Amino acid sequence: MKSSIRDDAALAAFVGPRYAYYSQRWSLAEARGGMSWNWAACLLGPFWMAYRRMYWQVGVYALIVCAEPVLHALFGLKMPLAVRPMLYAMALLLGMYGNQIYRWHAEATIRHLREYHFSPELVHDSLARCGRTSWPGVFAMGLLLVVMAVSLSPLAGLVVQGGGLAAG
Repeated sequence: MKSSIRDDAALAAFVGPRYAYYSQRWSLAEARGGMSWNWAACLLGPFWMAYRRMYWQVGVYALIVCAEPVLHALFGLKMPLAVRPMLYAMALLLGMYGNQIYRWHAEATIRHLREYHFSPELVHDSLARCGRTSWPGVFAMGLLLVVMAVSLSPLAGLVVQGGGLAAG
């Protein structure tokens, strides 16, 4: 298990105005083995992660979500759009563990910035710039979602056609 940074000032600089909320949720998570509920993470998933500048986590989420329709097509599963088991599982997991994932992200960023900068003032300034929130990240996530929706449907069709040609 990763060691936890106990420097509340660094975490507060990174998180910003919502630090009191996350501090309380992280304390609750410590008592519950890492689990504390986050409605925004559950319902908004990748948008919440993008808003909180968790970009590589958004990438992992996107890969998992993109793989599902391709796997459905590959194995010939005919499921309506409303039946997306991976999407629902990811929403549930993010709701349960999103706060802890955000803490790990914050701590990793703090550790990285402390290794990179020698001056505590520079670290604090960098935490405020690298942390906090990002509306452009949310906008970029929306664009990614549109690109995924436009490109995955033809890709799934190609997989189905390729499987049909091989069988025929």
